[in-house]
Amino acid sequence: MSDLRPTEAYTQIYTPPTINGDFKGKHIITVDQFSKQDLQTIFDATVSIRKRVRQNDRGLSELCNGKVMASLFFEASTRTDLSFQAAMRRLGGDVISASNGVQFSSVYKGENLADTVRAAGCYADVIALRHPQVGSSYQAAYYLDLLNQQIQNPTVVISGGDGIGEHPTQALLDLFTIYDYKKRIENLTVTMVGDLRHGRTVHSLAKLIAIYKATNTRICWVAPGMLQMPSEIIEFVKHEGIETYQTEDLFEVLGESDVIYWTRIQEERFGNIDDYDAIKDSFIMLPSVLDQAKSDAILMHPLPRKHEMGGPDDHDQLDANPRSVYFRQMENGMFVRMALLAKVLKGVYV
Repeated sequence: MSDLRPTEAYTQIYTPPTINGDFKGKHIITVDQFSKQDLQTIFDATVSIRKRVRQNDRGLSELCNGKVMASLFFEASTRTDLSFQAAMRRLGGDVISASNGVQFSSVYKGENLADTVRAAGCYADVIALRHPQVGSSYQAAYYLDLLNQQIQNPTVVISGGDGIGEHPTQALLDLFTIYDYKKRIENLTVTMVGDLRHGRTVHSLAKLIAIYKATNTRICWVAPGMLQMPSEIIEFVKHEGIETYQTEDLFEVLGESDVIYWTRIQEERFGNIDDYDAIKDSFIMLPSVLDQAKSDAILMHPLPRKHEMGGPDDHDQLDANPRSVYFRQMENGMFVRMALLAKVLKGVYV
């Protein structure tokens, strides 16, 4: 049986619940669900959890004891998948997944997404879902709500990436990393570079900065013409009062940037390899480029990286630069997801 509608249609059919100070039992599928206060709640919880992890606080393993997370990754992702699994296990919960990969089990047999997530919902309290199609997490939430009317233990879904649409937990960890290093979100120039058209990480981060109501913060978008930020994201950000600037010249804005968010040109998002080859080398972050940034600027990257940060020697030099924070950013992903899982599954203060 095929899906009843294209996954993208569910972004119009399903309205995700707003958090409004209460995370428990709610699907997390878009940054639109959050308010500034909700974001601050997650930031405070993340700081607390990180401190407790570093102190080896055994009480953390009681927060999700007895809970089960199903990992459904229809698209490969080392960091997001491992981060969710580590987060759940550190909270005392268990993790289940298809032993030979979801792509080679139910999907191979022709099962649709709606049935796959409902099957997982029969076994798990929360589903971490990554899928290559926009709207897939909305569709999962829609059908889980139908399932939850029939089973005793309701299941929630947390999006781990939704096609080229959104990546809410990545945006949370990105914004937290900025907050952690800069001690504020306001009065900053945040420059996003690379594939802004297909980059769900920058889509969600830009929206989250706007939702945070970051006064006197400007977002600069640097990309080749065909990879500029989608117009709907630009309009959303402007509507919330955030100043924006678009350019194809990094050096117009590099020297004034407080945060540099680098992304790779994503070959897998191109239908035509010639289009990819024509622009793949448009922006390369090298040690000599970073040297032209502010002394207290931070360089972020959602990873994985390829040649958009040069070769291996360039990687080593960039990694050694104290302004490069992408591995701390990656570690923060686990702490943020721990905070989110504890809030969604138990509603606990951490």
